[in-house]
Amino acid sequence: MSINYEIVFTVEMLNDYFFSQQCTALDIVAADDTINVLKGQQMLCKIIGNKFITINKIDDTGKPYVTLDKSRILRFYITINDTNFINYSNINYQPADAGKYYFTNINQTKLGTVLYLHQAIDKYDNSQNYSIGNLAADNTNNVFEAIKASDSGNKHALTETAYWLPKGKAQFVNNRDGLLFTGSNYTAAAASATDFTINIYGLKTSNNTYSVLIRTATQHYESAQTSVPVDLSGLPFGKYKVSVNTSDSFIYYDEIAVKQNILGVIEIFNHLPAGNNFSLFDALGASKQSKFTLRFANRSAVWRYYTRTTDVDVIKDTASVYTFNSVAASKVFTSAVPIPLKERPITTISAHGTKLGNVAPLANPGVNRVNQIMQNGEIYYCIEKHLNF
Repeated sequence: MSINYEIVFTVEMLNDYFFSQQCTALDIVAADDTINVLKGQQMLCKIIGNKFITINKIDDTGKPYVTLDKSRILRFYITINDTNFINYSNINYQPADAGKYYFTNINQTKLGTVLYLHQAIDKYDNSQNYSIGNLAADNTNNVFEAIKASDSGNKHALTETAYWLPKGKAQFVNNRDGLLFTGSNYTAAAASATDFTINIYGLKTSNNTYSVLIRTATQHYESAQTSVPVDLSGLPFGKYKVSVNTSDSFIYYDEIAVKQNILGVIEIFNHLPAGNNFSLFDALGASKQSKFTLRFANRSAVWRYYTRTTDVDVIKDTASVYTFNSVAASKVFTSAVPIPLKERPITTISAHGTKLGNVAPLANPGVNRVNQIMQNGEIYYCIEKHLNF
């Protein structure tokens, strides 16, 4: 009898910063509880290039040697192996913060044939506030990045190019994927009161909502409180909804994850019906070899050039895509709008000086250092380049 393995699922990691989009800046490792499950299931996982691949041992009929129970949840931690990843990716992530990213196949985000593990980007709504860098989609799934802030009192449609930068027809990791990670002692915000009913809800697999009550408690205080402690100890690690009176919050409970420098967690559920695009096995129990995707948008940032002398009188883009303005009474030239950060340099940026003449192409600012600047009354990410002339 031959020993054969077959792919159960693959997670492809993409980032629009890279020319090929293939992102090798992330590592994915199984959580301790999942390591034990994989061993019992005779499953293996490994990163090859920009793909995280999970395989299992199959019998002569092409089915797994050990059937994966429908209740199983496979959990994986995502870590960053490139320190510049945070700089060139359009994400709101600080390693020391409690906020991380949560990705799962029950998000059910599908565009064309691509199965994304992150949540769908919200459609543009002119009643909402959009900060610089926020993403919004139109009704045909074209995605745009805000390059100027707007709100309900200062509305600007996605067609206004001074406010929105097109990112293409795709889905990207976005603010909806953020989740608060916590240990067993969680402090939940609540409306001011002296008496509290605390309910903790887990996932209801029939409709993928967090509506199964798994723990309840009451607390009383002599004076009004606006937050209460919530005990999560004893629960399996995972995502929960915590309701305190009328205030709801979603959290991810994992004592190990909060002590590690991770970007986030992937959870792969096995309860989905065979006909669901995001399920792992078909109706006969054979692997569907599902291919999931995580795609990160590249960050846009203002470019700033510092010249050593006052000889340089202009920096320009000969392709006429971007313009650079000189800062009065200084040796600084700044792009008028944020420029998408790319692995492949822009080769049409040049400088002109009375003595130097034309200098082209200018080296692009590096992504190893990103700061923030105030420009036209708004705060932008900025990358810089110091010139030696």
